[in-house]
Amino acid sequence: MKNLSVSHFDLADTLGCGQTFCWTREGRGYVNADIGQVLYVEQEGNTLLYETSAGDVDVGALLGLADPVDEIQRAVAKDDLMSRSIGFAPGLHIVRDPFFPCLISFLCSIRNNIPNINRMAQNIRNRYGPSYRFRGREVHGFPNPEQMSKVTADNLRAFGLDWRSEFIVRSTASVLNGEVAEQALKKMEYGEAHETLKTLYGVGDKVADCVCLFSLGFLEAFPIDVWIERVIEQQYGLFTKTGKSYAKKSVAAREYFGRYAGYAQEYLYYYTRTGGTKPKR
Repeated sequence: MKNLSVSHFDLADTLGCGQTFCWTREGRGYVNADIGQVLYVEQEGNTLLYETSAGDVDVGALLGLADPVDEIQRAVAKDDLMSRSIGFAPGLHIVRDPFFPCLISFLCSIRNNIPNINRMAQNIRNRYGPSYRFRGREVHGFPNPEQMSKVTADNLRAFGLDWRSEFIVRSTASVLNGEVAEQALKKMEYGEAHETLKTLYGVGDKVADCVCLFSLGFLEAFPIDVWIERVIEQQYGLFTKTGKSYAKKSVAAREYFGRYAGYAQEYLYYYTRTGGTKPKR
C-alpha cells in the first residue's frame, strides 16, 4: 500500500462522524468506490495507508487534509461546549465527497436516519452503479448522472425511498441537462451556490448546505437538522432570538461561528449525538 503522512488527523472520527455516505467501514479502514474506482484507506499513527483499484487518487483532497485545523479550532472555540466538542474529536476534518453521490445521498437523508441512508445508498450502488474488481472481489460504486437517469421512481420506491424517489429522478435529470453543474457551483460565492442547489427538485436548505459543506468545500455552510437545531437552541439561544426561518438561523450561526461555521457544526453534531462517547472502532 502507498502511504501519506498526516498530523492532527483522525480517520475514524472524520469518516464516522455522520458527514459522509460515500465511505464504508471495512476491516481496519474505509472504502470509497464513488470516485471512478475503489479506494481503501486505513490509519496507523500519523500515517495513512491506502490502496486503489486503478490509478492514483488525491487522498488528501478527499479527506480535507489541507484545511488549517489549528486555525479553524481557534476560530470556533468560542465557549465551553465548543471547546469540549473540539477536544472530543480534534482530528476531525470536513470531507470533499464527489458531488453527485453526495447530492443523491443527502436527498435520501430527508426525514431519515443514518443506517437507512447508508442502506439506501448501497442498494443504489449494487443495482445501478459500476462494478470494480478490488482485492479479488466485486465492489460497486455510485452511478453517474447518465446511469442514474435510466432509473425510475418506481425502481427507487422498491428500496424504500418512497416520496424521495421523485426528488432523485428529477434532480438527476437537471444535473444531466447541465441546469446545475458542479464546476459552476464551485466558482460561485456560498450564497449563490446554496440558492442554485435549491433549484433542484426536492433540495431544500439543509440538503443544499450539506452539499455545499461536504462536497463543494464551502466551510461557512452550517447544515441545520432537527438535532443540531435542538443543541444550538438549548446551549446558545441563537435560533430563539433570531427567528424561526432556516435562513435567519443560518445567518445567526454563521455570524457567531464565523467563516468556519461548518466545522463548528460538525464538532457539535458529533460530540452531542454520541453523548461524548466514541463509537466502537
